[in-house]
Amino acid sequence: MDGTEYLIKVLSKFRTVDFPKLLKSWDFLSERQLQGVNFKENTQKDLILQLATLCEDSGVTLKQVADLDIIYNCAHPQKKRWSAYQMFRSEGDEETKLFDFGDFRKIFERNLKILIRNIMVNVLEHGEAVWIRIAWGKHHSPPNQQRASYAVYYPQTPYVFMSNLAAQYRVYVSQALVVATEHNMLKEMDLRGHCLDSLRDIALKRFNPALSAHHRKPLQQLSTSQESVQDQRITIENLREKEDTKRLTSAAFGEGSLPKLEEVHYRLQTVFKDEHNVGILSDRRKPFRCVAKFSSPNILESLRALPALGIADVPISTMFSSIPEKGKNYFKITDKRTFGPNTPAT
Repeated sequence: MDGTEYLIKVLSKFRTVDFPKLLKSWDFLSERQLQGVNFKENTQKDLILQLATLCEDSGVTLKQVADLDIIYNCAHPQKKRWSAYQMFRSEGDEETKLFDFGDFRKIFERNLKILIRNIMVNVLEHGEAVWIRIAWGKHHSPPNQQRASYAVYYPQTPYVFMSNLAAQYRVYVSQALVVATEHNMLKEMDLRGHCLDSLRDIALKRFNPALSAHHRKPLQQLSTSQESVQDQRITIENLREKEDTKRLTSAAFGEGSLPKLEEVHYRLQTVFKDEHNVGILSDRRKPFRCVAKFSSPNILESLRALPALGIADVPISTMFSSIPEKGKNYFKITDKRTFGPNTPAT
């Protein structure tokens, strides 16, 4: 696949409003070339073909197109599913120097290419993060540009977020990252989702509901709508109960906007409890396993709204309300009796 062919595939993902801003950020075409393109009247197909011709005439390369692909994903990170990772240093080791983008890029690329040769690596700075794109090739085939992996690293922090990274390549990226950032180990967190900003805020503990009091509170909106349709006597009679519900819900989730997560997983492993000693399933050695999955466009906001709707009692279980504080949305719940005497539950 040459640069022009892949450029057409990348531009096909753009929305009409994306073209001027993202192409300007790319900085491959000159201002004069961009001014000669009619972004408003051309159809998307004609626009893509015109831009592809301009770029081909200007000698666009596959690596430059990969930079444009990064810029597109910077603008639309929600198109990918991200997994959070944390890096660690040995005890006593402290970070002694400021982050240098040039050094990081050189060390990362060099170490990754030592481990696996047939790849293409692009590294760009965007905002406070470093975006890394890796296209993987095989022994007798060029790097597959359409299945590139992404890593987003936040300098001066131990956190990195990865997407579309196959298990077979994870060890290579992990080793290159810990060397380039002067850490010793990288470990996957139980934190995944599509909203990269929310995952970052949870990992970095930037989330503070009290700082977002200017947002309209969904819980208040629900209560107001309920009062408008209820009988006045019932509203007065249940006023104290409603106030307690608001207070307890606010204590659990805060009053501001919440990080955006799409799902929460609970993996349960337990044994049968034979309280009456009737012998039913009590001799079963293997534990029972099940997975409970809660999903929503914004699961935390949905959970916070449940008490006002009368669907859940207050206080909400800490299994739900502590998700931002624990920095995870994948949980494992085990029964101590499923383990041997010297095996701890996790």
